[in-house]
Amino acid sequence: MNANNNKKQLSIAGLGVGAGLGCAALFLTVLSAEAQTRRQPDTTALTCAQTQALIDKFGAINLKSGPYKFDRYVSGRNQCVSAGNVIRTTYVPTKDDSSCPVKICAEQGQQQ
Repeated sequence: MNANNNKKQLSIAGLGVGAGLGCAALFLTVLSAEAQTRRQPDTTALTCAQTQALIDKFGAINLKSGPYKFDRYVSGRNQCVSAGNVIRTTYVPTKDDSSCPVKICAEQGQQQ
């Protein structure tokens, strides 16, 4: 009887540890996502050439283009996650150009 109680206690303890690890992983993911959003370079503080150089340097990067807008910009099709994506040119405001051309991944047939 005592062996069965020990097994139940170990089983309950294991569930507690697993739940704690799951919560910790979720917390770190949320914390990391928030930290990344705050540190995204803002295209309005960069020149068009600097913005394009950042995209080329990293291949794909999340950039802010104002206080409430951000997106993932890419250097080429190989940076798109989905096989059905195509490259579209879009424009972001920069310090020296209100319409700096950059590339994004988009679903085929998606409006710009």
